[in-house]
Amino acid sequence: TEEIDMKKQNRRWVLAIPAVAVVAMIGGVIYQAATKNATDRQSGKIKVVASLDSYGEIAKAVLGNQGSVTSVMDDPDMDPHEFEPTTSDAKLYQQANVIISNGGGFDNWSLNFAKQNKDAKAVSLAKLYHYTDGGHDHETDHDHDDDAIGNEHFWYKTDAAERLSKQLVKTYAQLEPSKKAYFQANADKYMASLTDLQAMQKQVKADLKGKAVMATEPVFDNTLIDLGATVLNQSFSKAVDEHQDPTPADIRAWNSAIDDGKVAVVIYNPQSTGKLAKQAMQYAKDHDVPVVQATETRPKGDTYAEWQYKQLKALDEALK
Repeated sequence: TEEIDMKKQNRRWVLAIPAVAVVAMIGGVIYQAATKNATDRQSGKIKVVASLDSYGEIAKAVLGNQGSVTSVMDDPDMDPHEFEPTTSDAKLYQQANVIISNGGGFDNWSLNFAKQNKDAKAVSLAKLYHYTDGGHDHETDHDHDDDAIGNEHFWYKTDAAERLSKQLVKTYAQLEPSKKAYFQANADKYMASLTDLQAMQKQVKADLKGKAVMATEPVFDNTLIDLGATVLNQSFSKAVDEHQDPTPADIRAWNSAIDDGKVAVVIYNPQSTGKLAKQAMQYAKDHDVPVVQATETRPKGDTYAEWQYKQLKALDEALK
């Protein structure tokens, strides 16, 4: 009996060995994964995901060789207001350690993904501009820039690249403190590449002085307002932006402003296919008011600076 008990104990010991080994292996895998994640962060493998490709371009310029940047909305033909993220997009946000969103109601899905990834550094252009809509600050309780009220197209702010690049130097340096000077040098180099754009902004500002414009949609308004333009009949463009029909009063005001010679240029978003917006654009053309196109998304093949420069140049030529 004693010999049988010994054999049973030995058998239990032998059977227990594989279980212990499996637990040890699992622990090893978890440890290796955790160590790899920590090593990734320490070795410059910063993973950035941006909702818009313009922000992605700036993010990549500042990041340099210290990681990767993926832009989710990079199709110039899409309507960004109707964008629906995929499962693959969700995974990108889960794996990122820096997330750049526009905010202001433009890409709520991006903000929601950022909230779910609590380990990531979240950057919101809405917060950088202390954005408010009708006096209600959606994302921060700080004081706001008056000219950011109600318009979430922050990539059209004339200092958007500068403001975002400055923030990204700080954000990246939190993950890679030893590379802060490198990130700052990259940001400086990127800003130096915008000198032609900045010169065109100054030129347009001078030529806009004392003139009024109208727009079928407020996509370009942040640029216009930054450059000192008077933007008439904003209720018309706001209705189009919210996928609603402008009221009869809005249409009458639009036509009257053109008939009375108050409008120097009309800004038209060709991605807006609304019937009334097209009619308003055509009314301007029929009455010899120049029409300049400004799109909501960056054309394929253009850098952010090239895109902005071309539109401003077209506006300046129309003003002259």
